[in-house]
Amino acid sequence: MEISYLRVSVTDKCNLKCFYCRPDNSEFVPHDEILRYEEIAKLVKVMTKYGLKKVRITGGEPLVRPQLEELVKMLKSIPQITDVSLTTNAVTLSKHAEKLRKAGLDRLNISIDSLKPDLFFQITKGRLEDVLEGIKVSKKLGYDPIKVNAVIVKGLNEDEALDFVEFGKEYGVEVRFIEMMPIGGEQINWSEDKVQPLVRIKSRIEEKYGKLIPAISIGSGAARVYKVPKLGTKIGFITPISNPFCDGCSKLRLTAEGHIKLCLRTDEELDAKTVIRYGTEKDLDRFIKKVLIEKELSNQKIIRSGYAFSDCRRIMTSIGG
Repeated sequence: MEISYLRVSVTDKCNLKCFYCRPDNSEFVPHDEILRYEEIAKLVKVMTKYGLKKVRITGGEPLVRPQLEELVKMLKSIPQITDVSLTTNAVTLSKHAEKLRKAGLDRLNISIDSLKPDLFFQITKGRLEDVLEGIKVSKKLGYDPIKVNAVIVKGLNEDEALDFVEFGKEYGVEVRFIEMMPIGGEQINWSEDKVQPLVRIKSRIEEKYGKLIPAISIGSGAARVYKVPKLGTKIGFITPISNPFCDGCSKLRLTAEGHIKLCLRTDEELDAKTVIRYGTEKDLDRFIKKVLIEKELSNQKIIRSGYAFSDCRRIMTSIGG
């Protein structure tokens, strides 16, 4: 198989504290254990021989790591890489958006779980106005599309679905609704009671705006994308619980400390850092071939399990969102 898409975590640190992502007792990876930018670029370059074309930079919160634009430049200098994007909480994006754009960053995904400032603070311990300023600055700089990810938690923010649709139109962004996943297990107090099946959100939106029209979007990945007929804007639904999308997956994750994670549904990982730091290019090439075999086996195992989240003890900030 080929791998077309790699999510690269550059840090497990974050300047927010979302309850489903970073519990109170979380510990950070020591600085010396974090992959250097040059090491990330080295791995990406070898992976392009096996189909890699798109890289998404994640965290933790990637903007807390200094000089992130240098990594963007390195990745954009690899001819086979056609798309470099960033997932961010956007709290400090207004300060970084321009230099990242000049470095070649193509797209942005921004996390917003509530449009109510008080609830936003309750969920994240951050300020919504900082995030909105980051979006405004980024739009002026020409980032397109900008996608806004909203994790929907039953009993918390599902009543904001229509507000998010209107927000997408007002700000010129594509909103994507995401079902809460059991990543981190007991550490985040996940339960099925917190999962809002997005088919209900979709029905609520269609009641107001009419039947949604299937659409496509750049880098849509796991999202099922639709056009809202009365508004002309696009929205997406990511349904890992109620309607999994694992078949044919060609995505891998690289954790900040240099482990290849095969899937969010399992804690299975392979140590890439050792071979990146101490191996030859041939060693790294052999390692990637092994990863491809393990990825295919993992996909089959997950499908046979009925798409169960079998082992997900690592919290989201330590994996890369």
